[in-house]
Amino acid sequence: MTHQKVAIIGAGIAGLSSAYYLQKNSPETQILIFESESETGGKLATSPFAGVSVDEGADSFLVRVPWAVELCRDLGLEAELVSPSARTASLWIDGKLQQIPSPNVLGVPLEIESIGDGLLTPDALSRLNSNGVPSLDLPNSDASVGQVIRSCVGSEVLERLVDPLIGGINAGRADEMSCAVMAPQLLEASRHPDGMLSRLKDLAKNADPTAPVFHAHPEGMSRLVDVLTKSLGNSFNMVSPVLNISRLGNKWVIETERGRESVDGVVIATPASVSSNILEKTLPGPAQVFNAIEFASVALVTFGYSRTDFEADSSQSGFLVPRSSQLFMTACSYSGSKWAHLRHPELEILRVSTGRIDDDRHVTMTDDELVSELRLDLNSTLGIESVPVDVRVTRWPNSLPQFPVGHADQMNALDDELSHSAPGVFFAGAIRHGVGIPACIRSGKEAAQQLSEFLYR
Repeated sequence: MTHQKVAIIGAGIAGLSSAYYLQKNSPETQILIFESESETGGKLATSPFAGVSVDEGADSFLVRVPWAVELCRDLGLEAELVSPSARTASLWIDGKLQQIPSPNVLGVPLEIESIGDGLLTPDALSRLNSNGVPSLDLPNSDASVGQVIRSCVGSEVLERLVDPLIGGINAGRADEMSCAVMAPQLLEASRHPDGMLSRLKDLAKNADPTAPVFHAHPEGMSRLVDVLTKSLGNSFNMVSPVLNISRLGNKWVIETERGRESVDGVVIATPASVSSNILEKTLPGPAQVFNAIEFASVALVTFGYSRTDFEADSSQSGFLVPRSSQLFMTACSYSGSKWAHLRHPELEILRVSTGRIDDDRHVTMTDDELVSELRLDLNSTLGIESVPVDVRVTRWPNSLPQFPVGHADQMNALDDELSHSAPGVFFAGAIRHGVGIPACIRSGKEAAQQLSEFLYR
């Protein structure tokens, strides 16, 4: 068998996963990983804060989907994973914190008894007492999350319960978000003849209510990155941004500031804007698709407060803020309540987010201004008036892709175009299946499989 050489462009979790699965399934393949930064991991970053390791991006991953769990198992990390100490969260709504009904699917309550007094009107409660059969015909293909929820359980459930969760996931608008990407289980359930709520309740009967929803690593998500990186040995070309790729016969030429490398196949796992720049000279059509994807910018501020000034409810993991609240913040996580390994002996650690697709006020603020605005919101919501002991600002500009209705079809069409105009070139990343860690790992694994099949067909 002829040994092949491939390039992975981007060493975030999608690119690392792609390289890992290529190495695992086709060990004879030579892998070159090109990364523009000096560190691997992309948006999975962990750094010291107040003497403990606190993530600057995602701090956990969903367990009900397999890809992150399977990768951790392969890497020997499964036994090290932990689940949240607190299993409930709240909403800041009507000027107070109200517990999110549980169980729920993306905020849609499955047990009406779990809905707190005053959270929903009698009309909304009546809709939730039904089977959830759509009141309006839904498209046969994709639909927005807003369309599905409004049709099955009403606008109030959407605006007060579902949209805050959507905002927490990718800072988007539920009325514009693809249900096929963001909540395929809701889309499928909405098409069931018994109705969406009936179907979701039936599925929930088989679920273990004590099973963990999320997993994390006590050392932060960079632990996963570090183990992945180590497993890939000397494959890396760090601080080597790719300027262009071009076709030369049956090969692809990877151009960097340091020179050129000829390879047999490529996985592009960079942010969409970077991917567009890499492809614009050789493949203007795909470059335009990448460039057209809309992104939200967000900021995450980590606060450390003395426990003498504030102590979070240990039964709660934090709270979400609906856009109707008019607050600057979008979410607040009680790190020490949520994760036992972040329970600080003296400090309460809060991770506070801001930024939505329709609210980028933070972008033009200085760090001090950003912190001041969020402190005002912490005063309004939690009554915190004291000065924090420690503060860390992390900005993620243009970091969260938006998934309009039909996004999955667009990505499949891009696959088809690449197969004809650029055989041997594949892509991975958050734009494929979503922003969560499992979705990014899935995209990398699928790209590795596609490339392997191309090379050894």
